[in-house]
Amino acid sequence: MINEASQPVILAVDRNRRNLELLTQVLTQQGYQVLTKISLEEVEETLNTPTTIKLALVDISGFDASVWSLCQRLREQGIPFLVISPRQQAAVQQASIANGALGLLGKPLIMREFLQLIQNLLKGSE
Repeated sequence: MINEASQPVILAVDRNRRNLELLTQVLTQQGYQVLTKISLEEVEETLNTPTTIKLALVDISGFDASVWSLCQRLREQGIPFLVISPRQQAAVQQASIANGALGLLGKPLIMREFLQLIQNLLKGSE
């Protein structure tokens, strides 16, 4: 049995509960602990409590421009994060990088590649 304390914690932010459920299922099967949040307020509360978040996944769908202040807050706290978006637009990519994202992932996610990326990013942050 995996010790939960040793599992890397991933913060998943998405307005769509079903997407969060699927993401959580995939990540927990890989041995990660997932904190799911559907609102920027919930994320803010999480960031104000002591938690060792190793990586954040921020799906910007359904959020307004205030999602970028969340991204800046993650960067300020030293939490690496990826932005997930339904569109691979240059403006979204530029905003993601400008606000500290490690990269932009387009939907639909290709799970094998996605999980490999997560594993590589977490390995690099150890």
